[in-house]
Amino acid sequence: MSSFSLRQAAQQAKTSKSTILRAVQSGRLSATRTDDGGYAIDPAELFRVYPPKSEAVATDQSADEGAGQGATASADTTGLRIRYAQIEAAFDGLKIVLDAERRRAEELRTERDRWAAQAERLALPAPQHRRGFAGWLKRA
Repeated sequence: MSSFSLRQAAQQAKTSKSTILRAVQSGRLSATRTDDGGYAIDPAELFRVYPPKSEAVATDQSADEGAGQGATASADTTGLRIRYAQIEAAFDGLKIVLDAERRRAEELRTERDRWAAQAERLALPAPQHRRGFAGWLKRA
């Protein structure tokens, strides 16, 4: 899936570049930095924070004007696309979390095995039974 620059994201959200930039800087909208210093914004993430304005306009028109099934179907399709983008963004986020947890579990297993090996190396030998004074007397 392609990503949007700040300018493209602003056009898609029908807002200004500075609004998008403030949302990124505040953490409300996640974006990655590109090699040239710009931002790459995932469309699903953009539409999660800024739903397309066309959906609201189509919904208002169908409610106010009593539009036919064509307008409702268009609004439903747009709503489904937005919902799909939101679900896809959530799924991508969960995949990232899952990968991080798998790496963490592997690191913990490695660390556990390392500590277990060190404990075996450093373990004191089993105590040998000593004969007490009475045992010494019996030998003599």
